Amino acid sequence: MKPIEVIAFKGGYGTDFFEKAGTEWAEKNKTTAKVDGDPKVWEQLKPRFVSEDVPDVTWPGWGMDYWGLVADDQLMDLNAALDTPAYGQTTGKWRDSFDPGLLKMGAYEGKQYMMPYHVNLNGWWYNPKMFKDNGWTVPKTYKELLALNDKVKAKGIAPLTFQGQYPYYMLFGFVYPWIISSGGIEAWNDCQNLVPGAWKAPAVLEAAKRVAELRDRGDFMKGSLALNHTDSQMEFLKGKAAMIPCGTWLHAEMLNVMPKDASMEFMGVPQLDGGKGDPTALQVAIEPWVVPAKAKNAAGGIDYYKYITSPEKAKEFIETKGTLMAVKGVEGAKYPDFLVAAAKLFDESKTKWSAEVKLWYPELGKEAENALAALIDGKITPEQFCDRCEAAAEKVRKNPDIVKHKVE
Repeated sequence: MKPIEVIAFKGGYGTDFFEKAGTEWAEKNKTTAKVDGDPKVWEQLKPRFVSEDVPDVTWPGWGMDYWGLVADDQLMDLNAALDTPAYGQTTGKWRDSFDPGLLKMGAYEGKQYMMPYHVNLNGWWYNPKMFKDNGWTVPKTYKELLALNDKVKAKGIAPLTFQGQYPYYMLFGFVYPWIISSGGIEAWNDCQNLVPGAWKAPAVLEAAKRVAELRDRGDFMKGSLALNHTDSQMEFLKGKAAMIPCGTWLHAEMLNVMPKDASMEFMGVPQLDGGKGDPTALQVAIEPWVVPAKAKNAAGGIDYYKYITSPEKAKEFIETKGTLMAVKGVEGAKYPDFLVAAAKLFDESKTKWSAEVKLWYPELGKEAENALAALIDGKITPEQFCDRCEAAAEKVRKNPDIVKHKVE
């Protein structure tokens, strides 16, 4: 086997696992594997894609325009590889190693351009020690949330904080789940599918009104709009707020700075009372790996990725990094305590959905973020939030140069 180059996003999970796997894979194949990473790896990769000096397999991270790479024919269609046996197998198909719904997230017009690995769940986190000490129950409905928030404020604690400098956390944690809770998954699919008027539909307005209500009640920690992600998360871990919206990467991201007495557990987003949505609906997200179309050793890159998606390596990633996986065959893996509740919600969910707006249509995603920040700051009304999002969606609809996607 020829040498390979692997480039990975060095985020909350680090790159040590992939480096170790590279050494193991290279020894098995009597070759070498150069594995490297960076917290802003996409900045290194963008010029490399332009010059066609690309790695053999890569996790480009959330800062990369994946769909732009697809439109520019920069990524390999991996369907043929998925029809070959998984790592160490002689029969069957590699594609059967993955959750089919998660695999579908990386496909376009029947071609498989992106491959899932770990799975992020977006929801809320709460402080279980604080809840236990005060006799509080985790709210499952919006009405229960409001009642809880009154009790929390009576103790001099903020019910909620959020990553104010990055409003998409609030979109993922409040607005999008409440669109689904209010109007069903169809209401959210209409938004992502750019159906005319979808962003002004009753379900979107209802979600925006609930955010405004929490704002007006004083349920958000003062100053949250000015906080970045780690600062707001530290306020939560210090017990300054009882709950925070975030994905299942929270523990890994904060591990090295986490206070010794910190307490955290994952919870579902409280459902709107009387809504049409499935109460088990759960937002999932993948940060895909890809094989560049111009890779010098695509076969080696694919074989490395087969290796790290084997059940044995997937279990190792779960137990060392504390996350869920898109790979099947991980039964018996020991989830860390903080992830047990998330894994249970994942297993019980009948409706798994994703928010692709930010990746598919960056300008629409950015305007939704800006409009939400303005709503939380009291500068616009819920109706104006909807108007701004719909206007941004209309611009995308009318632009023939933007590749359009459709939620199946």
